[in-house]
Amino acid sequence: MITVKGVPRRNPMEPEAAPKFYASAVHAAKVDLDGLATAVSERCSLRRADVHGVLVALMDLIPNELLNGKIISLGDLGSFYVSVKSDGTEMVEDLLPSLVKGHKIQYRPTKELKKKLRMLDVSISG
Repeated sequence: MITVKGVPRRNPMEPEAAPKFYASAVHAAKVDLDGLATAVSERCSLRRADVHGVLVALMDLIPNELLNGKIISLGDLGSFYVSVKSDGTEMVEDLLPSLVKGHKIQYRPTKELKKKLRMLDVSISG
């Protein structure tokens, strides 16, 4: 179950109008690398230290693979990839690396994960 709270936000197009309240997720806690390693080790035959080592190695590999232009697929969890933003040109030949204005890491969940999240229960904190 996810808990949400109401957060007031103003419409920038109507600064004089009263703010409206929008749902914002309340996160109960954060699971860190050690917590994940412990949880995984409880579900398989690997020791926590072994799982921790694998997760650390994964964290080292993912940025390198993204820098090499690869998509990182994590099975049923989804994929990570790099997207770029650039100025437009009239002809493809005019597109230069200097026109790239930014980049970011994107995450795309699988259809299966999205389907599971549709079953999410929501409660309002108060």
